[in-house]
Amino acid sequence: MANNLLLSLNTVLPIVILAAAGVIMGRLKLFPDAFFAGADKFVFKVALPCMIFLQVSGADFSKSASYLKLMLFTVGALTLFCVLYSVAVPLFIKDRRKAGASVQGMFRSNVAILGAVLIENMFADGDIKAAAVTAYAVVMPFVVLIYNIYAVGVLAVFMPREEPAEGDAAGSADAPKKRGFTAADFGRACLETLKNPLIIAVFLGFPFMFFGIKIPDTLKTSINYFSQCTTGLALVSLGAGFSFSSLAGNLGLASIVTAVKTVLQPAMGVGLAWLLGFRGPELAVAFIVFGTPSAVSSYIMAKNMNSDHELAGQILLLTTVVSIFTMFGGTLLMRVLGWI
Repeated sequence: MANNLLLSLNTVLPIVILAAAGVIMGRLKLFPDAFFAGADKFVFKVALPCMIFLQVSGADFSKSASYLKLMLFTVGALTLFCVLYSVAVPLFIKDRRKAGASVQGMFRSNVAILGAVLIENMFADGDIKAAAVTAYAVVMPFVVLIYNIYAVGVLAVFMPREEPAEGDAAGSADAPKKRGFTAADFGRACLETLKNPLIIAVFLGFPFMFFGIKIPDTLKTSINYFSQCTTGLALVSLGAGFSFSSLAGNLGLASIVTAVKTVLQPAMGVGLAWLLGFRGPELAVAFIVFGTPSAVSSYIMAKNMNSDHELAGQILLLTTVVSIFTMFGGTLLMRVLGWI
């Protein structure tokens, strides 16, 4: 039990510490606001796409056949969750920007960054650990693709849509009126999805994964340098822009999203996986896919797509802190039940 707790702390606390460092930097005004705005764009358009490209291109597609059922399950379950949240959330949250940030925060996990560390340390037996790492490596690229496609789609769909009130002249300063979702909005959502740097990175990595193409070492090292900037810059920027006053207004909503993300979703996902016969390493992968905290990139993406990035950042921090306990508790419970 102590080892599992230490693993959770060592995995999650660095994220909290980096965000806290960003809060301090922001309060001390060590850097101008333009620096953090530029850092957000760099992470979204360069560093994070490089990280995702390396993860996808480095996966071994030849091993995917034996984990096809697990791939289909995770993709199908994530699709179900995303649709369920997208339908349910707007019934309770009328602010489109908050609704989009909430839906993304509920279904999207930090599987790309935290998943590899967690799966490496979840099993002591060498053979079982190797099987778990292989299952994760095969499933991860497809999960990353689904996460990013759905996140871009959700944020595009929930972008504020306004038009001049009836009878107003074009460009009038009068208050706009809301309108319904149109075919033009659907086209915009699709275009935003295809233009997203993260989606482009996934598709660029697929030929390398499918055909086993090796990236030259020099080029791979250069791309990796960019990739290594992702987590640190994103979290420091998140902390620098964090507002305690806005948290007071969003705390209730962020707490509800956190409960869904860290408790309800992993319980439903793992429970369904168990009913379908998944055990051991495969069930551990399912737990990581559904139970890890909200993705670091959710804040960056929300900020770049006119969503409520403050709420997205608060959801990220709350789910990260709460996951210290839920990841530990979930792992311990599955061990006690003999599921892993």
